[in-house]
Formats: sequence, C-alpha cells, structure tokens
Amino acid sequence: MRLYPYLLLVSILMIRTANAQSGETHHAQMNLDCSSCHVCERPTYEKPCLKILPDFTRRKGITVLHTAEDAPEILKIDILANLYEPTIFTHKLHAEMAGMSGGCESCHHFNPPGRIAGCYECHNPDATGTDLDRPGLKGAYHRQCLNCHREWSHSNECIVCHAVKGDPGAATLTSVKASLKETRHPTVTEPAQLIYQTDDDELPVVTFYHDDHAQRYNLKCVDCHQNENCSRCHDIMKEATTVEKEPHDNCMNCHESEIENNCRYCHDTKVKERFNHDQTGFSLVQYHSGLECQDCHHNEDPALLSKTKGDCNTCHRNWNVSNFNHEATGLVLDENHIENDCEDCHVNRNFIAPPTCESCHDDLNYPKDKPGKMIR
Repeated sequence: MRLYPYLLLVSILMIRTANAQSGETHHAQMNLDCSSCHVCERPTYEKPCLKILPDFTRRKGITVLHTAEDAPEILKIDILANLYEPTIFTHKLHAEMAGMSGGCESCHHFNPPGRIAGCYECHNPDATGTDLDRPGLKGAYHRQCLNCHREWSHSNECIVCHAVKGDPGAATLTSVKASLKETRHPTVTEPAQLIYQTDDDELPVVTFYHDDHAQRYNLKCVDCHQNENCSRCHDIMKEATTVEKEPHDNCMNCHESEIENNCRYCHDTKVKERFNHDQTGFSLVQYHSGLECQDCHHNEDPALLSKTKGDCNTCHRNWNVSNFNHEATGLVLDENHIENDCEDCHVNRNFIAPPTCESCHDDLNYPKDKPGKMIR
C-alpha cells in the first residue's frame, strides 16, 4: 500500500507532462494577442466577437487594405473553366458596391504585405469538398457570389455568370470592357442628418447626425450597413417582403449602456441639437478643439471610444514645471510663482477646478489676486 501514493504522484506528473508536450493548454493562458481573433476587448462564451477567418483578417502587417479605385476594372476567371467558358468578372464595379457589405476584405481576407493573394493560393482547385474549414476554389468562388445574386435576382442559375463551352455569344474581355466604358456605380451621397419618427408614445423623435458618425467618429459604411447588400436597391421583386430589423441593432456596439438605461440619449419630443462636447461638462475650448476623439478616448477599435475620467491627468499626468509653459493658459506666472509645483495652486492636480492660494496665503484669493499677468 505504501507504493500507491508514489505511483499516483508519478501518474499525475506524467499526465501533466504529456499535456504540456502536446500543447493541450487552454488558449486563454497562451501568449497570444486576443485582437488577432476577437474584435471586442472582453470576449465571452455567449459573445465571442470572432472575426471571419481569425488567422488572417485584419492582423497587423498581414492584410493590405485597398480602395475601389485601386481595383482592376475586369478579371478573367478561367482556372476552373471546363464545362463553361471563363467568367468575365466586373471587379471594379463590384468593389464600388462592396462598401456596404464588408469592403474588399469580404473576398480578400488574406493579403500578404505588398501584394494581393490569389484565391487559389489558399483554396485548392482540386479540393474534394471534404474539408469544411477551408473550401475548395469552386466552393470559395460560389460562396462569395451566390448570396447577393440570389437576393438580387432571386436566381442562382449557372448561366447568370457562365456561358456554356462553345457558345458564340459568350462574353469576352473586349466586349465587357466596351460595355463598361461608361458604367460606374453612382456615388452614394451621405446624408448629414436623419430624423426618425418612431412609435414611442412619449419620445417619438430620434435625430441621427450621419456626417458626425462617418467623419468625426471614423465609422465606415460597413460598421452599420454590413447586412445591407445590393438587394436593398436592386431587388427585381419589389413586392418581396422586407425583413424588419431590430431598430437598435446598428447602435448597440457603441451605445449599449444608453439604449438599456437612458432612452433620452437618442429619443426626444423634438429634433435634438448636434452633439457638443460642452454637454459632457468638459469644454474643449482652444486647447483641445483641434484634437481627434481618439486622441483622448483611446480604443483599439477606432469605431469605439473609450470612456475617460475627464480630468487633465488622464492624458497629462507628467505635467510639471520643467515641461509645461503656463503661458498656454493665458496667464504668465510672475517670478514669485514660476518655480512653484503644480500642486501648490491646483489641489490634487485638479486643473479643471479654479486654482487656490490658500496653500501659501491666508489673505489672497483667486481670481481677485493673480499669480502673474493675464495676456488674454
């Protein structure tokens, strides 16, 4: 019996060693960059926030982003040409429309630095279709095209994109290029302001400043319109039933707390004024008015703004006599105060509150008594 505890200990050590050698460690304990796979800061089992193809999508230094203007006009897809003539793909036209449904990354989810990787480099043209994690080239091509075309034309017939071998009317590079000479998707005009009349009895009006979200907060079309593809405008069956979305879906990523706790943040009885930073109790005045929101509200995801305490120490905790020119405040300190530490006048380094003289003087008070000369 004395041998049993010894054997048990040896068994446990062997199992741990085997697990360590086989790499069976939970990935949360591994030295990994969470943002390589997750778009949110704290992924959970219920809300993992996974990216598409996490090995590649948006990993820094890997995915190269391009605009529709960089795209070639047309491409000839002939790697799988067997029963059908090669497909002449209007690449630039599709790229111009892709901004609403994911952009270039929808198809080009892996781009090494400096070049555009061909689909066949990852998707095998000879694949049998048994590997569901990585479809073959035929599957990858069709998966990119079928959803939009099925919703747009309500048809997925092969001849929509393919011409049968030997068909004299099959499209060629020359014919497609000629037909596209004057064809461009019209520029989608961004509205400045949208006013919604909701069914809320008490607070029916919602005012949405589209230009602020697109320009000031750097949101891309796809951040809000990711589920709105070509069929929204081009559905040939106009009588088809429109699927109604939950009205708060597009706002939840940034305004979840407000949506759950403060309806008045968006809803009112009349049109709301445009957001002004003074509403937060922190006026930007001349010192911060030229900054981008992300300069103070840092977040890895540029579409989200982190909350900040609203005091100067959040960004300027290293301010001291040697690196801060007090003249920037409009007050030039006199020789009796120029060497003072910030805390002598600004209690607890609270630069928002008015300075105090009580630390050194019993009979002086700011702003009646100033420690220097006002220059503006």
